[in-house]
Amino acid sequence: PTEEQVDADLINAGKETVTHIKGSSLFSSSESFAMIRGGHVDLTVLGALQVAQNGDLANWIIPRKMVKGMGGAMDLVSSGTRVVVTMDHCAKDGTHKILQSCR
Repeated sequence: PTEEQVDADLINAGKETVTHIKGSSLFSSSESFAMIRGGHVDLTVLGALQVAQNGDLANWIIPRKMVKGMGGAMDLVSSGTRVVVTMDHCAKDGTHKILQSCR
C-alpha cells in the first residue's frame, strides 16, 4: 500500500496493520465479540504457543512485546465451537510445542 492508504488503526486478529482492497469488508471488535459470545461462530482457527495432549491451549502475550490489543482467543476457544489450532510442532529453539501439559 502507498503511504496514503496506510491506517494504523485498521488491524486484523493477528494485530497486523491491514489495507482495504476492493470488495473487502470489516466490522468492529464489539461486533466480533457479539458474534462469538452470541454463538454465531461455528469454527475457530487460531494459532497457539503450546497445546497439551488433553486439548489445553497456551496462548499468551510475551512480556515487553508491543501489541495493539489483548485479542479474543479465550472467548473463541470457550465459545463451544469446534477449535482448530495451527502451529509449528517445535519452537525456534527446537523444543516441542505439543506437550503432556502446557507450561
